[in-house]
Amino acid sequence: MRIAHISDLHLRHHLPGTAEIPTRLSRQMPVAFAQALGEIQTHTPDLLVLSGDLLDFPFEGMDDPLLQSAGLADLRLIADLLAPLPFPQVIIPGNHDHPALVEHLFPAGDGELTVAGYRILAFLDQEGPQHVPQRTGSERRRFMAALADERSLPQVHVQHYVVWPERNADYPHTYGDGAAMREAIIASGSVRLVLSGHYHPGVPLFVDKGVYFATVSAFAEAPHCFAIYDLGNDPNGGVTGRTYRLGG
Repeated sequence: MRIAHISDLHLRHHLPGTAEIPTRLSRQMPVAFAQALGEIQTHTPDLLVLSGDLLDFPFEGMDDPLLQSAGLADLRLIADLLAPLPFPQVIIPGNHDHPALVEHLFPAGDGELTVAGYRILAFLDQEGPQHVPQRTGSERRRFMAALADERSLPQVHVQHYVVWPERNADYPHTYGDGAAMREAIIASGSVRLVLSGHYHPGVPLFVDKGVYFATVSAFAEAPHCFAIYDLGNDPNGGVTGRTYRLGG
């Protein structure tokens, strides 16, 4: 199976202004994202993953009806770009999204699908106190049930936040119990690949005791990258990955 992975667009078009951090080129994203999707199609993936921060929604305006309307229009812009693609997509919100608007345009359903013999599980988590990512409630129960399922197809886990490695030097990007999550994932023997966003520099694909982890760099920031991962049919086989810059 081949997976295309892109994350952290921080897009604004109908939403006013741009991201507070100037390297996040929010207003360039509609054109750049359309170009990236065209380039992704040339790799003929079986699945596209968008792992959060689709928009750069103003935190101070979460309850503002006018900003909500603009945010919904921006999400429709993304949905229109995705609609012609001939492969399924996993789309989750990040900490800069308006969760209710994302759920309205891209409903999560039961949070999983089967693609090319793999079980794809998407987790909708949130930041907790001091912005530390956490997996709680029904998402934690789904996570533990999937790891305990001895009859499961090989799994691919998708989330906005970083499971592993720890990347908390300047901001808490990794789950508060990321080390324990990593141990449980490895011990299950069911998970092949764990995909994250959120940490803008990214972490290239690496393997840890048979499980592959990768955090794609933020598309909103130059050089605007996406990643392609190839998973073989053998559950015990390797995963290969390559990062591509927009425009080559």
